[in-house]
Formats: sequence, C-alpha cells, structure tokens
Amino acid sequence: MKSKILLAGACTGILLPAFDTGATEQGAIAYPIGVNTVVSGIVPEPGETWFQSFSTYYTSNNFADGDGDSLIPGFKASVSANASKLFHTWDGVTLGPFSISSAFAVPFFNINTTNAITGEEHDFSLGDVTVSPAYFGWSNPEHTFFAYAGMDFVIPTKTKVSNNFYSISPIVSMTWFPTQELELDLTGVAEFHTQNDETGYRSGTLLMADWAVLYHLAPSVPKLALGLNGYIIKQVSDDTIKGAIVGDGFRQQGFAIGPQVTYAFEGGGGIAVKWQHEFGNKYATRGDKVWMQVTIPIGGKPE
Repeated sequence: MKSKILLAGACTGILLPAFDTGATEQGAIAYPIGVNTVVSGIVPEPGETWFQSFSTYYTSNNFADGDGDSLIPGFKASVSANASKLFHTWDGVTLGPFSISSAFAVPFFNINTTNAITGEEHDFSLGDVTVSPAYFGWSNPEHTFFAYAGMDFVIPTKTKVSNNFYSISPIVSMTWFPTQELELDLTGVAEFHTQNDETGYRSGTLLMADWAVLYHLAPSVPKLALGLNGYIIKQVSDDTIKGAIVGDGFRQQGFAIGPQVTYAFEGGGGIAVKWQHEFGNKYATRGDKVWMQVTIPIGGKPE
C-alpha cells in the first residue's frame, strides 16, 4: 500500500496524508490554510505587480481521528515547501469602484513521511497550481479599510503530491486599521472539490478562515508589527467514494494560533515570519508550521 501526501496547492499550506487503498484523499485540502495573515485585504496599485514568495516548514507526529486521537500508527511527517506567486492589478480596468487584479501561484514540495504500515517515503515535486482570474478590490476614502473578493481555481498537476482533483474557492479578504497602530486581518474561504476520476473519491466542502491581530510600533519603529495569527478549518459535507459516504463522513476540522512579526520595506513590499501551532484537529494532521513570506514590487506604479 503506497502512501501519498495531499498538499495545499495555492502556496504552502497544511499537509495532509492519505492512502491509495480505500479512502484515498482523507483530509485533502487545496487552499494554503494559514497563508493570508499579512495585510491580507490589500492588492497592488493599478499597474503594479507583486512577486511573492511563501516558504514553510511543517512537522507532525499525529494524524488525528474523529476523536482527536492518533489514527495512523507511527505517523510522522516533515515537509518543506515554497510557492512563487505573481499578483497584478490591471491599470485602467475597473468595475465601478472596484479595481481588478489577477494572480498565479506555483508551489514545490519536499516531503518526508513515516508510518508503521508503509515505512519511510520521500518525494520532491511540483504541486497543484492556483489561478485567480479576477479579484475585485476596494478601499474606503480614508484608506483604513481594504478588501477584495474573487475566485481561486486550483488545477491538478498529476504529480506525486497532486490532489488529482480540481478545486473552486470563493474568497473574501479584509484588512482594517481601526487606529494607526492596530491592524486586523481576516480571510474567509469556501472550498468545493470535483471528484478524483482515478479513485472515485470526492472530498467534502470546507469552510476556512485565516486571521491576524497586529500592533505596529509607530512612531518609534513604524515599519515593524508584532502580534498573533491563526486559522480555523471546518468541513461541512461528507467525503464520498462513488457517491457512498466514507465511514462517518471523515469531516475534518482544525485550529491554529501563534506569533507573527512583519517588517515593511522602503518603497513597498515587506517580510513576515510566523509560527502556527495546531490544536483541536480531527481527521487531519496535527503539528507545527513556520512561515517566511516576502512581497517585492516588480512592476512600478503609474506616475
């Protein structure tokens, strides 16, 4: 029996193992849960392009069952991953008060897993890519509230780490500065999956939220912000194989929280480092994730 890792396709996310016999895709997820905690509602200026790099290292010693206990004997996983993303806002293209942006992300994964059934395995491969044709962005006149909404389409690459199904995710992302020092970030995602034609498996619908509460050290160190970040994930429909429910539905859930540090660069862009400790997980891995995220403007704003 061959083991397989099912990974967040858009950037770098929670890492979810499954097995090719029986329920192949238990715990599968496409959205990179936990990624959108850094000024998450802000898009590039019209005519501007961002290059974004997302790096993460994830470790887990537990794949939890429906009671939160260990489901897979001897399970261990360590995964390092990086995703590159281009994020562009179109100049002169609007829909009323809304700007229009597009994005494209490509991830790579280096995966090591161990369990008592199949032993040790290693994979390095391209993950599923994410295409975001249109995000509709808006900010208030005071520039204290920013938001965008759109759709993410995750396309399977059919590699060893691919989910081997398509995902469609409506997404809404917001950033609010109620004061000069305080930053609140929230991203909500619903994720819908097609059936894996090779296995007949279809993963249930997911609802997810990334969040962050940050304090900017203005005016002493105005470019530095410290705070907390985390996420919530809840599956709201059952996993199925050829229409039949898998076990009790294999509905996953999970939570994470941890510290975050961000620093803004002169001229735009910045870097963020954060840790996310998972807890309360069911039908999913439970572990710890460290991120480094970098944004660099590569296409100038119009004068």
